[in-house]
Amino acid sequence: MMVHIHLLGYLTRYSPTGQEKFQMDLAPGATVGALLGKIGFPSGIEKMILVNGRQSNPATLLGEEDEVFVFSPATGG
Repeated sequence: MMVHIHLLGYLTRYSPTGQEKFQMDLAPGATVGALLGKIGFPSGIEKMILVNGRQSNPATLLGEEDEVFVFSPATGG
């Protein structure tokens, strides 16, 4: 199944294409965690994940043509 991924801000450095937006073909039933593992995204990095505009986590199941956004959470004071 084809999934659309957006790695925003400095997280673009973890994109296998070097681009902020790219696509990946995943096996049916894949999770966000499997996707992140497939691209070699470091597990210790703080991140926010949205799938189709909804807050998600590594256990979230993905579907055909899903849009996955991964970005750094806002910090500061």
